[in-house]
Amino acid sequence: MKLMKKYITGVLLLGAVAFGFTSCNLDEYDPSGEDADAVFSTPEGMEALVNQMYYNFRWKYYGREDPVLYMEGSGDIWQNSPNNYGYGKQLTRYIDLQGDRGQIANAWNRVYDNINVCNTVINRLDQCEGLSDQQYNAFNGEARFMRSYCYWWLVEFFGDIEMRVKETQTPEFTAVRTDRKVIYDEVIIPDAEQAIASLTVNPMNGDIGRSTKKAAYGLLARVCLARAQYEEAGSEAQKAFYQKALDAANYVINNKGNLGISLYGTYDEIWQAKNNKNNTEFLWVVTHSSNSSLNPQASNPNRLHCYFSPSLVDNAGIINSASTYEYPKENQLLMPTYYFLKLWQPWDKRYEVLFQEEFPENAARGTYKWNQAMVDRYYLENDHGLLNKSVKAGNTALKFTKESVTDAEKDAAAVKGYAIVGIDDVFDTQNVNAKGGCKVKDPATDPTTTQFIAKSFPRFMKFRVWDRDPNGTILLQGANTRVCYADVPVMRYAEMPLIAAECYIGLGDKAAAANIINKEIRNQRVVADGYKLSDVQVAAGDMTVEWILEERARELCGEFLRWFDLKRTGKLVEYVRGHNPSMTGDDCIAEHNNLWPIPNTFLDKLQNAEEFGQNPGYNPYVRQ
Repeated sequence: MKLMKKYITGVLLLGAVAFGFTSCNLDEYDPSGEDADAVFSTPEGMEALVNQMYYNFRWKYYGREDPVLYMEGSGDIWQNSPNNYGYGKQLTRYIDLQGDRGQIANAWNRVYDNINVCNTVINRLDQCEGLSDQQYNAFNGEARFMRSYCYWWLVEFFGDIEMRVKETQTPEFTAVRTDRKVIYDEVIIPDAEQAIASLTVNPMNGDIGRSTKKAAYGLLARVCLARAQYEEAGSEAQKAFYQKALDAANYVINNKGNLGISLYGTYDEIWQAKNNKNNTEFLWVVTHSSNSSLNPQASNPNRLHCYFSPSLVDNAGIINSASTYEYPKENQLLMPTYYFLKLWQPWDKRYEVLFQEEFPENAARGTYKWNQAMVDRYYLENDHGLLNKSVKAGNTALKFTKESVTDAEKDAAAVKGYAIVGIDDVFDTQNVNAKGGCKVKDPATDPTTTQFIAKSFPRFMKFRVWDRDPNGTILLQGANTRVCYADVPVMRYAEMPLIAAECYIGLGDKAAAANIINKEIRNQRVVADGYKLSDVQVAAGDMTVEWILEERARELCGEFLRWFDLKRTGKLVEYVRGHNPSMTGDDCIAEHNNLWPIPNTFLDKLQNAEEFGQNPGYNPYVRQ
């Protein structure tokens, strides 16, 4: 597989300061010492500039911690792991979320950087000499795709922002907001349409990670669905955007073969490490390379596999060593909420694919013997007969389950040498609220739990880095490192039927919504052993926006969409409060959190900062 190897490292600042490049570092072409006009008038320089558009997504976003916190952890299906409950709470719980937060500035600056690169490509293409028609169309399509994607992201996060469609070459110290609907109608949607027209089915030069026609159709479906939220519910204007999104989604669904999409026979195959680098269901990915020199941060590329792990290493004899990939380093950043765990039904094959409940022993000596200190980590007062029991390597040592567990079941597990932690041990299930949410138990105040029980939850395996085969694919630099080079899916085929179903609901055709779900989502791939297809399929009467949100949670969990889904449907505050109540009672999310604050670092550079203004609900901007 080819990867994008050429990229420019540079300074790209927009809105208040100049745009420029430092010296470049390209595998085959080094334009150091030449000015931008000379560099970007050549095919080599233009391709380098196009490659730059993908750089920030590999460096700062997909595979990194902050986007996981503010796109997934800020919603209703994930919450901070108890041992990290105070970490990043401005992003996950909206506590003291203000314009001075560095994470907000990073999102604003880096995505605007990308927009300026896109503008530069689009504005300079006609002056680039020697481009073939294929190169011209590819570069134009990629730039249009990326600009559409970036503006969608910024508009959804920040609302009415400055719309720039020209390359910024000199310092500018004023900025004017543009209505978000105008940005959608004049840039986001037209750019996605132009990307469809310009891009081909296969990526330029075979480089995985470049945008293609299937990605452009997927993007058009996504942004038109988002645009519909800004029109009056049920209005003809809103229906027009639903129809546009539906047409794009249905094109992908009905032209899979022509777009180079093929569906795996089993749900598990989608997420197997061996299929990560050439996945036939991914529409667009952000790439990370096994050659560390090609990653923006050689020792810190993709860490998604670490962020959703319970506490396993150093418990019950489990070790992390160079001889096994079963237990890579773990961050214990996010855990599933009680609400999310209860969304899964026994018939759903996806749960057993996406979540691991049983964890095998891999003790260095081959067998682990339970001592009192370790038993006390999981069992209070009653050891259930686990003390001095032994478990051999390869057998289950720990089990963390979404089900309730009786004392008799704990006794039976102890006979086999393992401890089992159920959902009632981790969550305060005696106080489930009317929305189906409840708090995780707080080890600091709740005598019925310990810090280890609170960290004992099913492990999310969507971003797996190995296939439990020492001779198979391993996407990790070493078992005892966090350095992973798996590609990150940013858009996947399953999003298209879910978009189509939501549009059908908006257009008043619930029967069509149920039909597309049954055909493309609730098919045989999601049927667990012992169940039949009729157990999983849905009826027209089931089709509501609330149901769609539940199914998107099950199908698209962890894929950087949950915050956008809740915001788009007007459910953010209701669902976070109801489905994800705070362990410590700081439920401070409010309606103004449907937008982020404008970063102070941007406003500081504006002469008209007060006129541009801060978003409603946040501390008013005061120049220091």
